[in-house]
Amino acid sequence: MHIVADENMPALDDFERLGRVTRVDGRSLRRADLRDADILLVRSVTPVTEALLAGTPVRFVGSATIGTDHVDLAALDRLGIAFACAPGCNARAVAEYVLQALLMASRHHGRTLRGSTVGVIGLGNVGGLVASWLRALGVEVLGCDPPLARVGRVSSVSLDEALSADAISLHVPLIKRGDEATLHLLDKTRLRALQHGQTLINTCRGPVIDNQALLRRLARDDGPLTILDVWEGEPRLDPALLERVFIGSPHVAGYSVEGKRLGSAMLHEAWCLWQGEPKPLEGRAAPSRPLTQDVEDEGQLLALLRHAHRLPEDDQRLRRSLRESDPGAAFDQLRKQYPPRHELHHWRHQGKVAPSLQALVSLLFESNVSGSARPVPALHRPAGSSPR
Repeated sequence: MHIVADENMPALDDFERLGRVTRVDGRSLRRADLRDADILLVRSVTPVTEALLAGTPVRFVGSATIGTDHVDLAALDRLGIAFACAPGCNARAVAEYVLQALLMASRHHGRTLRGSTVGVIGLGNVGGLVASWLRALGVEVLGCDPPLARVGRVSSVSLDEALSADAISLHVPLIKRGDEATLHLLDKTRLRALQHGQTLINTCRGPVIDNQALLRRLARDDGPLTILDVWEGEPRLDPALLERVFIGSPHVAGYSVEGKRLGSAMLHEAWCLWQGEPKPLEGRAAPSRPLTQDVEDEGQLLALLRHAHRLPEDDQRLRRSLRESDPGAAFDQLRKQYPPRHELHHWRHQGKVAPSLQALVSLLFESNVSGSARPVPALHRPAGSSPR
């Protein structure tokens, strides 16, 4: 069996036991690379289209991502190719990024995060986790997710109400058309309504915000404090927009060691399910080292988060990369060469914790080794697809 995989996917040992694994540059993958491939494993940089797959022997595509906007699912249906993705694999990493970003923004505004309001737009795996952590801190969460509210999974405020919060964090999939479209969900009209004292964070997909409208809004100097991990036109972001944002990073909010490994493991589990051989995910490794850090105020909470991940360093690397002769290639290199980053549950926490912060700190170090909290892969079996 031949498996073609994005070169940036780690922990493919289980797939290597199935057969030969060929590593490729996911952004430049071509149909010729799949001429004898049975399995294709990608990340979000690879458009998975009918033109790429038609006439190849590929029968299973796995994307180690939450979103599926880069995959033509209708084409896979027509071709009889099974598809799997890994929703929730890096939810904890993104949530840690967002919490750190919110604490930095609150400090910049001269207020505490506790007692403020945060509009969480999108309450799936990532947004739901962000919301639960914020509530544990004592934040009033204005959660907005009409699709999930319609099926009774969450309660939801209106989008306008969520956008009135002190801070707004976006966690929606990129949907380009239809009644639930999120392409340019924040357009010039909604961006115009955001004020100087607010914070806007986007860690989902760049085109959820109209980036040119955002640039015009921020150029007025009375716009929201903005933190962007994702950009319209990646890997070639607009340098003028980066100059205007408070913090920018190269689409790495979910780039934790644990998140990447879990994504690969979830795709292997989906493959086994498709083969009719259920295989549970292995539990996360037990924490190996103590982390001694008192957490008695929000400043120490920020220091705790920075033990695992220093968001200002992401920003510095991205700004330096724009001096390169090819900023787009530099953006991809930042992702490819991203330093190893562990989620907080990699450590055992030791130190004093203020009673008001105890609930949140406990959640940050929760391992989620087993039980209903463990993410499961999404597997789609189109008519005509069959394992070999």
